[in-house]
This record gives sequence, C-alpha cells and structure tokens, in this order.
Amino acid sequence: MKPNGLIWLIVAVYASLGVAYAVNTPTWQAPDEPAHFNYVRTIAEGRGLPVLQVGDYDQAYLEELKAAKFPKDMSVDGLRYESHQPPLYYILASPLLIAGGGLPLEGQVVILRIFSVLLGCLLLMLAYLAARRIFPESRLIALSVTAFIALVPQHVAMSASANNDTLAGLLVVAILLVLAGEIRSTEAPRLSRSMRPTLALGLLLGLALLTKTTAYVALVLIPLGLVLARSLRPKKRRGGTGKRLLVIGVVATLVAGWWFVRNVTVYGLADPLGLMRHDIVAAGQPLFGEIGAAELKTLAAVTFKSFWGQFGWMALPADDRAYILLAALSGLAGLGLILFVMRAFKEKAALTGQQRAWLWVLAAAFVLVAAAMIGYNLRFLQPQGRYLFPAIVPIAFFFTLGLREVISPRYATLVFTLIYAGMLLLNVIFLYRLIPQLA
Repeated sequence: MKPNGLIWLIVAVYASLGVAYAVNTPTWQAPDEPAHFNYVRTIAEGRGLPVLQVGDYDQAYLEELKAAKFPKDMSVDGLRYESHQPPLYYILASPLLIAGGGLPLEGQVVILRIFSVLLGCLLLMLAYLAARRIFPESRLIALSVTAFIALVPQHVAMSASANNDTLAGLLVVAILLVLAGEIRSTEAPRLSRSMRPTLALGLLLGLALLTKTTAYVALVLIPLGLVLARSLRPKKRRGGTGKRLLVIGVVATLVAGWWFVRNVTVYGLADPLGLMRHDIVAAGQPLFGEIGAAELKTLAAVTFKSFWGQFGWMALPADDRAYILLAALSGLAGLGLILFVMRAFKEKAALTGQQRAWLWVLAAAFVLVAAAMIGYNLRFLQPQGRYLFPAIVPIAFFFTLGLREVISPRYATLVFTLIYAGMLLLNVIFLYRLIPQLA
C-alpha cells in the first residue's frame, strides 16, 4: 500500500526534530558516543577493525569527563570500549567521516548524527508499511504507530546521535515487514514461490548479525513468524518451511559468518561475540548488587523516565510534571491493552488470524528485548529505558491498540492527534529548555 500524505508529514517532523537534536546536543553528550565515534574513525583512518583491549574503558576518567561536560582540553581518544561491536554501522559511516575530515571535530560528529537520522526516517517508513500490511482497514493504527516512534523524545535524541542503534532497529523493522507480508500471504510457501522473501530474510538476518547484538532477536522472530504464517494456511499449503529456514541460515552465514570467525581468532573460541572480553574491560562499571523493594521501585522509575526523556549520560531528567502526564498516558494505554487482550481472547472476530499471528511476533520481540535488558542489568547496573528501543515497534503497536480500546471511535482521530501534538510540543520544550543545559 502506498504511503499517504500524513506519513510524509510525520517523517518530515521526525527529521526536523532529529536534525535539531543532532545540531543542538553538545558534542559527546549522548551515551557512549565517543566510543562509537572512535570506532568509525579507526576504520576511516585505514587502521582496520579495532580490537577491544584492557584499558579501553576507564570509569574514573569517564566520570571526570561527564562531570566537566566534556571540555575540549580533555581527550576522548582513549574511550574505545565499543570496539567489540559488529562492524556494519561503522563501515557504512566511515566514508562520511572521510568526506568530512576537513571539518572541526564537532562538525564530524554532527555528520554521523545526521546519518543516524536518515536511517531513522527509513525505519519510520518500514514500520508504517508493516502496520498497513497487517491492519489494512485502519490507516489510523499505522499512522499512530509511526508517530509514536517518531515522537518519543528519548528515542529521537538517541537516533540523532552517533551509534549503531538506529541501523540495528532499521534492520529488525525490515525483517518484521517481510514477516508481515508472509503472515498476510495465503500463497503456498514452496521455495520456488518464495525465493525473494526467503533470500531477503537471509540477507537481512546476516546484516543484523553484523550490526548489533540487540538485533539478534531476529534469530527467534524469523522462525516464529514463518511457523505462524504456515499455521494460517490450508494443510495442503504448509510445506517448505524447514527448507526456507535452511536457506535463510545459509544466506545469513554467507553474509555474516566471517565476522564470527574473525572474533574467534581474536577473542578465542569461547567468545565469538567479544562479550566476555567486554565484561573484563568494562569491569569498572556499576555492578548489580543486593536490591530490595525500594531499590526495585527506584530502578523502575529511572527506566520509565529514561525511556521518555533523560538526556546526556542520564544526568538531565525532565520536570516531574512531564513524567506524571506521561505516566498517566502510559497507564491509560496499559489498561486499554489489558481490555483489548481480554476482548481478543473472548471474541474470535475481534482480530483476524493474520493479526493475531502478528501480535504474537510483536509480543515475542518485546519479551526478548526486555529479557535481554534485565539480563544485562543483572551484571552491570544500567536501568536505561533506551535499552527497550529495539522493541520500539511492538511498544508503539501496543500503545496504539491500548489507547484505541478506551477511546470512542468517533473521537479517536482527534484524541490521537492531540496526543502526538503534545508529544511534539514536549520535544520542542526539551530541545530548547533542557538540551542547552548539557553545555
């Protein structure tokens, strides 16, 4: 289905906000940005792929940098603790850094930030198309899902910084788009008739494996989506799924296998992702300890606040009144989602089989991302809401479906418009009231 004018407006608003965050956020005042930049610079200078070494993370020096707000006379060259990351984003970004090599350092950072914004524009378009495939009767759902992704302030700010998050999110959404087409299709899944989506999933999975471990949720989502799609077809048309998964695996291995072989030669057979080396190098980070009910409550509050907006290196929260409004809105959406799920189980006609399968895929994506975030925090205490952004599409869907459940259809368009107009205003306030405080 072709996008309509409103989706282009949403993308344009997001792009404008993204560029504004990219230009107005002081250099290095985005989490881990110096380490990501140094990775790109290593490749741009022809030094090949970096290797994570002991000494690439210095907690005490990093705290000094953050406390001093990254003054120009304090170098960030030693911050290289992202060197274990898969290389695709850094390879793609390095020509931009080469082209902008004559600019001041601040300008080079802005170039990489705007590259991330462009990737974010593509992510929005693919999310819209996926929603339209599964809910073709409701343009409002597709527009709301896209607007949510485009206007969550912390998500916009993070997608306007130099990191590999947005590319990873883009590839996961691209995989979801292909799976949406498979779930909607009633065609026989024989390999001869499904070569294009099969190869596309293999290629996208390989690229995801080369981008960020948060995108590895695709290893579960792809077989789950294909199995659910198979279950929707008549018995005579259910063959070929195993062969398709085999082809997807082969293609993904051809695309990304070299990276894991390289890591084995660098970090050892037991550490093909470099994560064990990372844990050794980053041992100075705050660690998970004994936590009671009060501490869990605080962690939940920090996660919530930093999902919506807590800028810099978690140093700059918004006014509590903004969080109260967002909590009320989130609570309403959560209540509506519970009612929606109850109705979906009670009324068979509430959703089509394709829509039910799609929501199972989205639920799996959210659970996997949330579990990964919890698992990471059981080692290193980092209750940052941005770690949920790999599941931003499921969250946007559930937010939309929940609110739609408690809003009269007669007023739904007006209410959603007012909500997203308020989120746009919140971004503007954060941009011009909060972000300058990072300097």
